[in-house]
Amino acid sequence: MGLKAALTGKYHKAIFNSYEYGESMAKYTYKKALENDLENLDSEQQTMIKAQHASLVADLNKVKMMRDLVMDK
Repeated sequence: MGLKAALTGKYHKAIFNSYEYGESMAKYTYKKALENDLENLDSEQQTMIKAQHASLVADLNKVKMMRDLVMDK
């Protein structure tokens, strides 16, 4: 589904909620891995996991901002 269609369709709230839920669960999983499993990963893997987590958090924050803009209309 295209982003434009999602944002202009009548189901945009459900789409945002679904996306946020999935991304929040992924964020939680990365956080737990970073807290508990770093000793089992080499430095390259640690760096990759940390970068992916930071990217996911940034993307989730952008989606939340978009949601707030759309929902305020």
